Amino acid sequence: MPEQPARHTLVWLAAQADWQADLPAQEARLAAWFARGWPAVVARRAADDPDPRLRLGVPLPPGEGKQRLALRVPLLDITRQQAPPTLAELIAAPGLAHPPAWAPALQALDAIAPARVFGAFAWQALTGLAYVHAGSDIDLLWRVHSPDVANRLVTRLHAWEVRFGRRVDGELLLASGAAVNWREYAGTTRQVLLKCIDGASLAPREALFDAAGVPA
Repeated sequence: MPEQPARHTLVWLAAQADWQADLPAQEARLAAWFARGWPAVVARRAADDPDPRLRLGVPLPPGEGKQRLALRVPLLDITRQQAPPTLAELIAAPGLAHPPAWAPALQALDAIAPARVFGAFAWQALTGLAYVHAGSDIDLLWRVHSPDVANRLVTRLHAWEVRFGRRVDGELLLASGAAVNWREYAGTTRQVLLKCIDGASLAPREALFDAAGVPA
């Protein structure tokens, strides 16, 4: 049995994949999506979910109401998977991947730390559909291995937002494979919401970087 991919992983389905939409009314739109050769993204599942199939999502662009279509598929029906594109790859992509006005802000953001892109910017680059608009945020993933690295990162992200008047959202990926929202990590609460492939739970802030890579 192939290993289950992590959250945010992009996956492509076999032509005859036995997928099932959570809402039957969305099946025709999903079929058209996959017929274009476009991927879905691995989503988090509930810890008590008895369905063994992989949970996926397809976020539609604003022109289609920004709906997120949900589906399930057997893991064996995945023919290809890859991590989200890097920010450096998105910057180097053709002009349709992001508005030209974003170029200086993206370059400055890439200089802060290596990151991978999900959300609107990633889907526009993957499909060529219009996801990004003037008020869009950019969603990024950063790997962090220590509180010092995480603290420097969030300080620089706050400074970037002030400098460019734009918003960056996203998650800090920990050694365990779990993730925490960077803005929540930058706060002062004693516990933060830790997300993983099979659910989410509150974890003590001071335990995020335990040597074992998992919260106590």
